[in-house]
Amino acid sequence: MNDPSPSHQKANAAFLKVQKQSITRDRVFSDIADSNSARTENMNKLRELRLARERKDAIDRAAAAALPKVRVRRTKAA
Repeated sequence: MNDPSPSHQKANAAFLKVQKQSITRDRVFSDIADSNSARTENMNKLRELRLARERKDAIDRAAAAALPKVRVRRTKAA
């Protein structure tokens, strides 16, 4: 009486198949979420670096514009 019927065995096999597919699907979605998260973190890091560089460049341009222009006189060669 311990042996399950053939229909019960088929049902168990079908359930295990669906369960395995579900686990595999969840693993794939988890991997996709991890890669999306890593890409977002990298994008944010690069954005911060770009914005910092642009702020520094703007400050450097403003400082250069505030300096008086120096004219260099050339002497004629004899």
